[in-house]
Amino acid sequence: MTEAIRNLVSQTFEQLGIDGEPRETILIRDGNYCGRRFETDSAAAVWFVEEGEIKFYGTDGAVIRVIDAQPVHAPLRMAA
Repeated sequence: MTEAIRNLVSQTFEQLGIDGEPRETILIRDGNYCGRRFETDSAAAVWFVEEGEIKFYGTDGAVIRVIDAQPVHAPLRMAA
């Protein structure tokens, strides 16, 4: 699941014309895992696990794109 999110972030950075390999940070809130932050010198993306979305931010901190990450980590179904 995390690898799929990394790929989605990289693809979106490329689409937005953002260069550089993103640095990745794990986000913890109140002792619980809540997502990851991907950051370059010119932009950032934050994957919020509970919200099921990835928000992309420009250098000024403004949101430039929001992507629904639910399909990336949808639970697998049992075979019939």
